[in-house]
Amino acid sequence: MPNPRWTHDRKLAKGHLGIVGVDEAGRGCLAGPVVAGAVIIPASFFSEAQNRKATEEMNDSKQFDETKREKLYERVMALGQQEKIFTGTGQASVEEIEEHNIVGATCLAMARAMKMASEASGGLWQPKQKSSLELFEKKNENQKSWAVLVDGRPMKKLPYQHDGLVKGDTKSLAIAMGSMLAKVTRDRMMRELHHKFPNFGFDSNKGYGAPVHLKALDKHGPTVHHRPRFLRNILSEHSGTVDSTDIEQSQLSLL
Repeated sequence: MPNPRWTHDRKLAKGHLGIVGVDEAGRGCLAGPVVAGAVIIPASFFSEAQNRKATEEMNDSKQFDETKREKLYERVMALGQQEKIFTGTGQASVEEIEEHNIVGATCLAMARAMKMASEASGGLWQPKQKSSLELFEKKNENQKSWAVLVDGRPMKKLPYQHDGLVKGDTKSLAIAMGSMLAKVTRDRMMRELHHKFPNFGFDSNKGYGAPVHLKALDKHGPTVHHRPRFLRNILSEHSGTVDSTDIEQSQLSLL
């Protein structure tokens, strides 16, 4: 049975030059950067049976364990090296999250990933700036364009033209591949941080508010890699306890 994400993008690509998929990882973490992945899939990609085979297992990165994600990541990168697709990653630092909040920082990471993928494609696809005439222009386009999809709802602060696709990492091949790039790239960063700060368990929790992480915060205090905006609501003044409503506050929607 064909991968439904392949089927979705193949059908969409029939009316477009191709698909661009963008996703992020680390939005709700207490520590580390937010990372985005972008994948450009030309329409011609869907005419080759071997490409369907190569992507038959591709899905939302959260559906897999770490070992499997690494294998699927390498598969995405191999397709990129063959120039069958074009890939890019981007990140926004803890300092940028503090300055722009998680919404703005996520959009920075996404824009950087999109630019990197565009450069890798040699300009085959170029991100277009949003304009006040965007809706009018879409209605009057005679030429084929690219379908640019971001996981979730449209991002108001993302400066490039795009459409949102709720749960897109489970529906779109391009977004699922972007999800794989973002997740594996960020997980590798957090495993590196674990060697410097082993008390926080970054190798396993990747910066999310797991019990071992919260206990380490209470005992040792935050590192320079922790997000001040998030910790203001997360850290409790009561010894080692954290209110679940505070955790929910750190994972607010990007809208």
